[in-house]
Amino acid sequence: MKIIEPTSPLITPSRHLKKIWVWGIPLALLLLIAFWLRWRYVQDISLYVDEFTTLWAARRVQQIGAPIMPSGVLYTRGLLASYVEAAFLTLFGFSYTVGRLPSLLFGLGAILMTFVIGKRVWNWRVGWLAAVGLTLLPEAIIWGGRARFYTQLQFFVLLMVWAAFEAITVPHPPTPSPERKGCFRRGGVHALIFAVLFILALFSQEETILLYPSILLGWVLWRGWRNRRRPPVLLAHGLCLTAMGVRYMVEKLGQPGYFETMQAQRPYIGLIFDLRGAWTAYAPLLIAPERLVWTVGALLAVIIALVALRNVRWQLLALSRAQQATLFFALQFLFVLVVILTLVGTAWREARYLLLIQPFWLLVGAAGVIGLLDRLIHHQVLRIASLALLTVLIFATSLQPALAVLTQQVEGYDLALGYLASARKSPPDANDVVMSPQPPACALVLGSCNYYAVQRDYAEFVIKRNNILIDRWTGSQLLNTNAQLQAVLQRPAQPAAHTWFVTDSFRLATRYEPDFVRTVIEQFDLAFQARGVMVLRADRWREPPEPQVTKQLAPPLLFTPLALTRWERGDAKPGADLPLTLFWQATQIIAQQFNTSVRLVAADGKILAQKDGPPARGLIPTNLFFATPVPDLKILAIPAMLAPGRYRLDVSVYDVATLTPLTQPQAFDWFTVGPPPAAPQQKIGAQWTNGLQLVGADHLPLTIHAGETLNVRLVWSTAAAIAQDYTVFVHLVGTDGKPVAQSDRAPENGFYPTSGWHVGEWVADTYALAVPADVPVGRYQWVVGLYQPATQERLVLKTGGDGLTLGELTIVTNRQNK
Repeated sequence: MKIIEPTSPLITPSRHLKKIWVWGIPLALLLLIAFWLRWRYVQDISLYVDEFTTLWAARRVQQIGAPIMPSGVLYTRGLLASYVEAAFLTLFGFSYTVGRLPSLLFGLGAILMTFVIGKRVWNWRVGWLAAVGLTLLPEAIIWGGRARFYTQLQFFVLLMVWAAFEAITVPHPPTPSPERKGCFRRGGVHALIFAVLFILALFSQEETILLYPSILLGWVLWRGWRNRRRPPVLLAHGLCLTAMGVRYMVEKLGQPGYFETMQAQRPYIGLIFDLRGAWTAYAPLLIAPERLVWTVGALLAVIIALVALRNVRWQLLALSRAQQATLFFALQFLFVLVVILTLVGTAWREARYLLLIQPFWLLVGAAGVIGLLDRLIHHQVLRIASLALLTVLIFATSLQPALAVLTQQVEGYDLALGYLASARKSPPDANDVVMSPQPPACALVLGSCNYYAVQRDYAEFVIKRNNILIDRWTGSQLLNTNAQLQAVLQRPAQPAAHTWFVTDSFRLATRYEPDFVRTVIEQFDLAFQARGVMVLRADRWREPPEPQVTKQLAPPLLFTPLALTRWERGDAKPGADLPLTLFWQATQIIAQQFNTSVRLVAADGKILAQKDGPPARGLIPTNLFFATPVPDLKILAIPAMLAPGRYRLDVSVYDVATLTPLTQPQAFDWFTVGPPPAAPQQKIGAQWTNGLQLVGADHLPLTIHAGETLNVRLVWSTAAAIAQDYTVFVHLVGTDGKPVAQSDRAPENGFYPTSGWHVGEWVADTYALAVPADVPVGRYQWVVGLYQPATQERLVLKTGGDGLTLGELTIVTNRQNK
């Protein structure tokens, strides 16, 4: 497939200007569009958390000339980028916009060089199409608007691979000649340029190392092993190897233990071979509908180039320059892709790690598409028209995903810390304490951060100094236990001192243990919230109420997708506030926000008090509820004028957007106002196998008349928590074992089921038995027991049997028959 642009040996100035009109003005417009997309990201989207670290490193360069952190370690990631950032911040003053400008400019530079490389190696139409793709690539827009080093890396890698290609494809002269000696010299110069660019890329980001084996392989495939003995080539690769050694030593000495800890916690590289998981993560970058044109075009270009290679008996240098470029750039892309798919750790599966090689994919894909068009269309004007149409189609399919990233906000640490900087007194009170899971952000905005507050996934970010674990980047002391948090909150009171906790809801839900989260919810108040990030403030220690009743629910109360697993409450007294803590966990993925409602209900069903609100006081939205129970604090105001009796606490869950309850309210606790039940007149002490006990009964009459109604008062208790709800039966049984009168019902007419009974509590209940008027006179027995209403299965006594005989009763003649 020959896709080299036809050229004329003589190009007049007018023809040259005409060519610039063809591609120069569209290229300028394309760069303007690229700038607009990235500038909007710079202006509208909050800082990604890693940007604060880059800016903090740049601040250290400004202060002491090197990105040496207060902890004493060297910030080695993006080492060159730290100096570039520092230069911009020094020249134009500190602001987030200025900090993001280098990425924007390197991103534009990568687009421009993609066009230049495509034009010089293939033709200008290939360069144009690839540049269009890079302009609209969502991940290129994202990282072109963030103060990180990924577009800088992409820019240097693109030039580095181009220089390597130029070095290996310059003809090696079998016999000296002035013309070929010039080519020889140019090849040596390109080899040295490659080495310089490799070093720049390597010190921009160490991921550059992944490309060195494939470039070396390309050198051998194109030029053979002997070519490496040429002094310029030897010098170039010697510089590269030396740079990798220096980079390793900088890492080892500047960041002691960092690589080993990362490799142990979140391995950079290893024998992963999770192809299915890796493909799931990266496939959308290659086969999304708007990207298929590049992938299919690249496959087509590589296949045609391989067929041509076979036709020239596998002599790479015998191919056209365009086909050599197709195979060389495809080799770099495929090698790195295979390494990432098979060897790179699962924690590092993100689009940004493919960004450095995506221009190669775009160039080879564009070469395939343009080559196909050239085979189908021979007239130059029609080729230009088809290119214009293809550009329109690419914009039509890719612009929407490109614009979508401009609406995908990230955590608003910049807004939260900006609020805190303005809310604190100037100068801030020396007794104030600031803690955060993002200490570089705090240090950058506030000047310092007292504590690196996190409990999970922090090992690689801390280092031991004076036998204390501190944050690598800021020197902030690690705060990773609930005891430490409580000690900070309980420090000697200062009238104007505050404890500030700057965190985001996701980390609060996932990086802390339940006791830590509970302390945060109980002790801190929300001072500011924006884009998922909260500024929490605690002024003084609030002694939490001592729970009077605690219950673990087995099974939990289900309000799918939420489950109530446990609850605690204080002492319920009329006219006082009743503190409640409910513990919720998710039973499935939750997509929306739910609120909970606690109600105080009387025996007649009347609602006497109610408290609604989000669980966790809204600090953790329900879409971030997982398997770990999350506390839900509620304060229920108990009315002062409550008549003696039993009252019930119900809970319900409803969708905030629609106010639709998930289920009917469910009871979870009961309490009694007034004195406890009077002791029974007759002690019994019978026990059933599950812990239920019949404490006693009031005296039963020895005789009654047929047709009378008898009230039987029983006092129950339980020695263990009861999971099921039972029905109580009180039967008057004849000699044949059949009841002649009975009362079967749940305790207190169903208002107080056995599953709600507190251990050791007395429950008094009165059962009315109406004796029929036609019952024969004679002797009968009182029999009491319990059964499950769903199955009618009776509960067995510890002494055996499923019914307890309380005594005998004689029925005499009906009074009306006397």
